[in-house]
Amino acid sequence: MNGLMKVASRMPQMKNVLSPLGQAFYARNVVRNSTLVTKRQFARNIWHMCSSRSDAGINTEVKLKRHSELCSCGCGIHGVHTKSDKELVEFLNEEIAAEKKSMKMAQEPAEFEGFQVQFDGSDVNLTKKLADETITISFNVNHTVDAEPPEPQLNPKMDKPELGEMKSKPSFEVDITKGNKTLSFTCSFIDDAEEQQQPSDDSYGDIFGIDEMTMFEGEWNEKVYAVSGEILDGYLYDLLMSQLEDRGISNEFVDKLSQFSTQYEHKSYVNLLEKLQKFASGK
Repeated sequence: MNGLMKVASRMPQMKNVLSPLGQAFYARNVVRNSTLVTKRQFARNIWHMCSSRSDAGINTEVKLKRHSELCSCGCGIHGVHTKSDKELVEFLNEEIAAEKKSMKMAQEPAEFEGFQVQFDGSDVNLTKKLADETITISFNVNHTVDAEPPEPQLNPKMDKPELGEMKSKPSFEVDITKGNKTLSFTCSFIDDAEEQQQPSDDSYGDIFGIDEMTMFEGEWNEKVYAVSGEILDGYLYDLLMSQLEDRGISNEFVDKLSQFSTQYEHKSYVNLLEKLQKFASGK
């Protein structure tokens, strides 16, 4: 005898020791619980009878009609499907095809400029060993593309102006590790406005700068002291930039890093569009 039937069997004994209000409550539950098992069993039997039927004898047109009743655009797709879903899928078909034509990174490379590459979603890690050091560059491609595309380049010989290419310019971390000690830099690209403000006699023209510098042993934590690049002594700042350049992290390398990040960001964008397309189409 299951627990429900045991409770039902004790109901008559319990009723004798309860108040009139309690007796009425138990009487209602006796009726409810005694019929609950029967109703559930009946419903379960009906479900098995329905599900055991073969769909082989059901006309295909009837199936499609039944499915089309679930969407408002009449496309016959099973499940919740609206007119806006259909319009979104149609747009994405064209958009994905157009984006793939301009996509330059078909496959994710395993190496970049002598660094081993590891991708983890929007995170990218570059690693290289140099003598007794391990150099790690890490960045994230999210929100790194220009919010507004560059102004179109006007050419009087062209009917349509040539649109400038949107570029990814991520902030990036550079860790130089020797044994258990790490010298770490946070770097970012210098925008055009800042570059124009640099003195005219500055022939080097850095395209990136040091935002922050720190050192730590073992794993980094929030208690580690860090200094802003803006308050560093000018000569010390130049020496630290030379430290990066000596390890291959130069203007030329960082420019290629921007191109690499742009290509991977674009590939990630196309992948997102394809996922949205499948979501909207119910696949």
